[in-house]
Amino acid sequence: MARKFRGTETVKVDSKGRMSIPARLRRVFDAGDPGFSASGSGRTQLVAVYGPDWWNWLELYSIEAIEQIDDQIDRLTRGSQERRWLELLMNGQSTDLEIDREGRLVLPAKLRDKLGFAEGSETTFESRGDYVQVYDPTSRPKDVQALEEFTAQHGPDFDPRAFLNNIDEG
Repeated sequence: MARKFRGTETVKVDSKGRMSIPARLRRVFDAGDPGFSASGSGRTQLVAVYGPDWWNWLELYSIEAIEQIDDQIDRLTRGSQERRWLELLMNGQSTDLEIDREGRLVLPAKLRDKLGFAEGSETTFESRGDYVQVYDPTSRPKDVQALEEFTAQHGPDFDPRAFLNNIDEG
């Protein structure tokens, strides 16, 4: 079972578009890259899913996590709308990236522009278990807004861990 990402960190973007990956997140990316060598000879690979135009965030996946998703997509019916949509999102609207030896991630200018990351701006890395969501902290991701609305429907006394009771043990 793959290690999970945990926690939230905010970092600055430097003049070259680099941002430091927090060490605890970097360790999970390292562990999830079968080609990574702890001896320092390799660089950790990962995949950034940037999604459609309306997304105001990135999703960063370890190689191990993205390969699991690829396997799940491959099991869908070839040519189905679901498979085509997931292939577009996870393959067509994504890019391979690497973490440099100093633990920094360089985002292509296209992605920095999409998210509004300028030199000196802050970037939030928020863990989502098997991926990390990256966004401008002054502009909450649209999917988080939808989750907040969903949460409000259940009221302040609701314990979301109750959803775990719905999991089929078989």
